[in-house]
Amino acid sequence: MSVGSPEDVSSLTFRNALSQWATGVAVVAVRDALGVAATTVSSFTSLTLEPPLVLVALSDRARALPRIEAAGRYVISVLTSEQEDLADRCSRTEVRDADLDENGRIPGALVSLSCTLHDTPRYGTHTLLVGRVHEVVSLDRPAAPLLYWNRRYRSLSDLPPEPAA
Repeated sequence: MSVGSPEDVSSLTFRNALSQWATGVAVVAVRDALGVAATTVSSFTSLTLEPPLVLVALSDRARALPRIEAAGRYVISVLTSEQEDLADRCSRTEVRDADLDENGRIPGALVSLSCTLHDTPRYGTHTLLVGRVHEVVSLDRPAAPLLYWNRRYRSLSDLPPEPAA
């Protein structure tokens, strides 16, 4: 085990360390007059319950960022393990118009959160999108979430049982 001062931690060392944090995969998207813009993220979390706020970090180079800021709204869709291809396309900014519904949600996502932009503080190379959630749309069937760990997509194998009819 290696321990050093903050000045000793390189970007590569920090990136390698964070690759050990397993996380869900989501797409942040906006549908505006120009069409759709979306990006894949793993830096998404709830912030507060009252009011319902969420936080996602986007690189300042993300093509979707200026469009989200201009629109003042966005949707976060949490992906299922069946949506790995979509996660790849969005990470390469190759999202297609048909990938999103008319509200900017990804059909078949585990859950989609429609947000209005609450705040956009900038830290380092990223902008934090703090969004106030005003609508939640959930998938009506159990599905495994898409996970990201150690630089690869993964899936959860232990699903809860389906509710009785």
